[in-house]
Amino acid sequence: MKILLLQPPWAEVYGAYRDAARIGNAYPPLGLCYLAAVARKEGHDIRIIDAEAEGKAITAIIKEAQEFSPNLIGITASSPIFRNARLVAQKAKQVLNAPIILGGPHVTVMPEQAMEEGKEFDYAVYGEGEHTFLHLLDALQKDAPPAEVPGLIWRKGKDVIVNPPRPFIKDLDGLPFPDRSLLDLSRYSWGVPGIGVRRMTTVMTTRGCPFRCIFCSQRTMFGTAVRFRNPESILAEIEDIVRRHGVRHLAFIDDTLTLKRERMVALCEGILKKKLKITWEGWTRAECVDEELLRIMKRAGLVRISFGIESGDPNILKIIQKDTDFQKLKKAYKAAKKTGLETRGSAMLGHPYETRTSALRTIRFLRSLKNCDQLYLNIAVPYPGTKLYEMAHKGEGGLKLLTQDLSRYRRYGDAVIEVNNLSRNDLVRLQRIGFLAFYMTPRRIYYNLLRAGILPGLRNVLAFARGVFKIGPLKKND
Repeated sequence: MKILLLQPPWAEVYGAYRDAARIGNAYPPLGLCYLAAVARKEGHDIRIIDAEAEGKAITAIIKEAQEFSPNLIGITASSPIFRNARLVAQKAKQVLNAPIILGGPHVTVMPEQAMEEGKEFDYAVYGEGEHTFLHLLDALQKDAPPAEVPGLIWRKGKDVIVNPPRPFIKDLDGLPFPDRSLLDLSRYSWGVPGIGVRRMTTVMTTRGCPFRCIFCSQRTMFGTAVRFRNPESILAEIEDIVRRHGVRHLAFIDDTLTLKRERMVALCEGILKKKLKITWEGWTRAECVDEELLRIMKRAGLVRISFGIESGDPNILKIIQKDTDFQKLKKAYKAAKKTGLETRGSAMLGHPYETRTSALRTIRFLRSLKNCDQLYLNIAVPYPGTKLYEMAHKGEGGLKLLTQDLSRYRRYGDAVIEVNNLSRNDLVRLQRIGFLAFYMTPRRIYYNLLRAGILPGLRNVLAFARGVFKIGPLKKND
């Protein structure tokens, strides 16, 4: 079968911060690459369109789809870009006679609603998609009943049928490596501290999250039991990335990269033993690192580490079930900077029970983290599949949900909630104040201008300024 896999345009959901998002959040669509790998292994002809990376608006997507003339179309979507996924599917339906499958986080957390709203989709895969996708392809080729495919959603007349879930994949090493050959990897480049702009790609080494943060839906998507890939398999994938694609900067997309310390050490020792000349980065929790571990990781190529801060108010941390404390955060940042790493952090404003006092306390705490180089300061968004979503709909913690239009669920430059004495405009202003308070220090200005070269630094500063000060018109997809 000829199969077209699509990631719709997404940058518009960042509003005024669109340019900054395209620089810092342009990840290759790893999930589609996994689907492509398992399907190509069975002899199918696959094409991937990453609309945002390729700069393709919907009209251009449809033109390329017509030229390829697929037998099947698969579209992935998170909740904020579900509207874009529907628009692509609607246009495709008008010119192509091919079933359309929906996959990704949105349909996983809202299966019936997504299909009831998205009449354009013939099928949907919820949860981990690789095995369900293959099973569906086999069923379509054999004209077998869709009711026999676990993890599938399908239509029977006017009814939406949700089949029983498929068990999570226990052996992640049994999956083929993501097929990155279907992407133009030159379109994915990040600034690497001390080196400059490098082509990059993403690597997944675990699935599942044991933590209970109320703002995250990863537990719904991948479960609470963490499944680990073996270091030998990860090393083989890294070698493949370097040898076949010439990519030497990796972003590990695990929720907590250092969750199992001995495994991280084994991976680093393998990188050093194989003399893989790479740089890499990842996210983890402050309590899951120490100076010795960070030094081992640094020797193996780690250049940047990110920690979840979430709030500078201890009571808010308890409410959002972020089991950490400020001393652990400060210790982790200090150790990372002492090791010579670039450091990032993420935090939010607008949590349940947030007040102006707690928000300002967060901003002061963020500014005081002298060992943190870069900051993602979000406005809390009640994404479907999270406890925060349930609380917002019930009005708990002083939350007031302003809209249920998921395309407006932006973390930057806008808010879809109000909380206690903080209006939408208050939250937007506090976010702007927080960014300025954090970045407008001599050390951070100097560092971020020169960290990856003066030209990338100026580009990043301009993109950031456009978001904070709303400079220039906001482009839209047609």
